[in-house]
Amino acid sequence: MGFLDALFGWTLLFHPAMTILILSLIVSIIITLAIKYFTDQTLMKSLKQELQELQKKMKSLRNNPKKMAEVNNRVMEANMKYMSHSMKPTLYTFIPIILVFSWMGAHVGYYPLTPGEPFQLTAVFEENTQGQVSLVLPEGLTLVEGNLNSEVSSQKLKWTLSGDSGEYIVDILFNDKKYTTKVIVTDEQVYAPVEKSFKKSFIFFSSADENGLNAISLSNKQILPFEDVPIIKDIPWISTWGWFGTYFLFSIIFSMGLRKAMNIY
Repeated sequence: MGFLDALFGWTLLFHPAMTILILSLIVSIIITLAIKYFTDQTLMKSLKQELQELQKKMKSLRNNPKKMAEVNNRVMEANMKYMSHSMKPTLYTFIPIILVFSWMGAHVGYYPLTPGEPFQLTAVFEENTQGQVSLVLPEGLTLVEGNLNSEVSSQKLKWTLSGDSGEYIVDILFNDKKYTTKVIVTDEQVYAPVEKSFKKSFIFFSSADENGLNAISLSNKQILPFEDVPIIKDIPWISTWGWFGTYFLFSIIFSMGLRKAMNIY
């Protein structure tokens, strides 16, 4: 996603909360403009007014269930029309927004693993798993604490590593199978997936890997955008939000403001 780095990389120069604010504003503008230009706003306005009138009428028919049911059917029909027309912009914005979300997930969710600083790599096993584990490190990564070869004695087996700036592939050999994960060490605001799962996914549930290794995780610290923002940091449930919760809050504010300012229905 190099083109997204070129488009949005400059936002990473700011505080994480400001980065997410800017990106949520950009996405909100894209969505709002799509709604404005890819929907019939005259029709949307009339449907919204019709819904408001029908809802008022329903309140006056509380003692007349038969007529109230008729009005309720009209409300449902108007709602379906409104929803079907409002979904049209999604066809044009879905892919761009997913790309932006992916970029945000790779840049504003966690702090990077920095060169020369120790970090942990953890293998997570199924309960009561046994066997010999071997950690295979590429050139550039150094083992600080732990053993390259060891027995599984608990659900989590941890190694402390350190390395120079670069992208690395780390292998874990267990029960005649190789498990691979990516590690990025850098001063830039980018990181590899913090957890890689090896569970088998099904439609309604997931099961452990047949050999007992469920996941490999890295010790990147999560970014909490509001944790050092005056006043907001003292609100417990907001101060613990990650990037997505912060984005969701900003997007609601921007979407409501933009729709009102542009008279969008």
